[in-house]
Amino acid sequence: MANDPRSILLVEDERIHAELLRRALLSRFPDLQLHHAQTLGEARAILGQSAPELAIVDLELPDGRGTDLLAEVSGSFTLPVLIMTGQGDEAVAVEAIKAGALEYVVKSAATLADMPRIVERALREWRNIAERRRAEHALKESEQRFRSVFEFAPAGMAIVSNQGRVLQVNPAFCRLSGYSEAECLEKHVLEVTHPDDREGSRRLYEELRSGKLNHFDCEKRYLCKDGTVLWGRATVAGVYREDGDLAYCVAMVMNIDEHKQAEAKLQEAYRELDTFVSTVSHDLRLPLTPIIGYADFLRQEYSGSLDESALQILETIAAQGRRMTRIMEDLLTLSKLDRIDAPREAVDTGLVVRDTVKDLSEAIKAAGTTVAIAPLPAVFVPESFLHQVFSNLIGNAVNYAGRYSSLIEVGCESGEQSLRYFVRDRGPGIPESDLEKVFDQFYRCGDSAGTSGTGLGLAIVAKIARKFGGRAWAEQTPGGGATFWVEFPREPSVKAVNE
Repeated sequence: MANDPRSILLVEDERIHAELLRRALLSRFPDLQLHHAQTLGEARAILGQSAPELAIVDLELPDGRGTDLLAEVSGSFTLPVLIMTGQGDEAVAVEAIKAGALEYVVKSAATLADMPRIVERALREWRNIAERRRAEHALKESEQRFRSVFEFAPAGMAIVSNQGRVLQVNPAFCRLSGYSEAECLEKHVLEVTHPDDREGSRRLYEELRSGKLNHFDCEKRYLCKDGTVLWGRATVAGVYREDGDLAYCVAMVMNIDEHKQAEAKLQEAYRELDTFVSTVSHDLRLPLTPIIGYADFLRQEYSGSLDESALQILETIAAQGRRMTRIMEDLLTLSKLDRIDAPREAVDTGLVVRDTVKDLSEAIKAAGTTVAIAPLPAVFVPESFLHQVFSNLIGNAVNYAGRYSSLIEVGCESGEQSLRYFVRDRGPGIPESDLEKVFDQFYRCGDSAGTSGTGLGLAIVAKIARKFGGRAWAEQTPGGGATFWVEFPREPSVKAVNE
């Protein structure tokens, strides 16, 4: 059988007993290799050359006691030993077991004949002991690794009871909070939590106790010993007993105070920028409106009395005024991108593109081209921003390639994690050197003379893509032309990306 012993060492100086044991063992284990020694010296020589799975050793031998061999074979926990004696004596049995014997057997006709069963039982017990000791060793190593991580981790760590009392902290947590280890052990987690964050923390720990959660992450404020308030990101995991009850929690706290301060400054900067852009846009548009109006009025009312040069100047004034208005509108769009999150439901991209093409119908007709729209999957991007993306991409294709390309294609390639939309034309294309620059603010290709545009349209596309976890890029269309790509995640981003 698979668990039968393959090799046994028998140390017995009485030939009759040795022969009886040999017959009993080989009758049960026919493939057994039985090593026989009559003395401790012979036994040691055999052990030096082979590795039996078990030793059966007589207590009284010509050159010593069988227990003398136990220290040599049991110290490294490699070999189980059965001690045999001719007389039953409790003191001798205790001596043998204390010395490391797995079992103590009193020799008799019955026990010698029953030795195969005794061997099987001993080997089963030995395997259980070995497995238990391996598990204990692995547990000890795991505890040592955890202790090393706990003590030397740069983040604050704490072990918290199922009632929220602090049981243990590492040096990093003491440095973070300003409390000594002894002071921390007198605290409840809510005592070092800012009053405004205590209810949220209490609820999360209650959900750990109830089993509704087995871990959680949260950002909250901590009260330090010196009275200061510090922002931390806490990751807390529950450790549960076999019956499912919470035993204790392991918490790790990262100091994010500098990050929070920087975030607050960034938000303030966004507010100031928004106010500035809105003010500038409003203040600049006020004088632009009459400038454009007066230029158009003079060109129309006095076209008969002004020469061609003067009329051209008035037309240029009106055109540049309108261009300035468009630039300000695009700048306003850029400034607002960071304040809108992804929608909860996916937006019908196909519907947005069809509406965009309808808005651009006059320009498309004037360029002598058509727009083919393939089936487009919905995406988690606000409808207004999606309209901005395709209005800029399709509008660019019409302006720059419409008169050369009879067809502009709008389609999508679906990946496992993302949706890659494209707008493809067969126009003159974009020079290789300009492909990485076309999404820069105010950048216009060298051959863009004579086409309308502010230089911000593609920058808006790129920023919208980044805002919602994607990207935008351009490629040359094989055979001539340009293909503009914009990629978004299939699922909504957890958090919008700040520039």
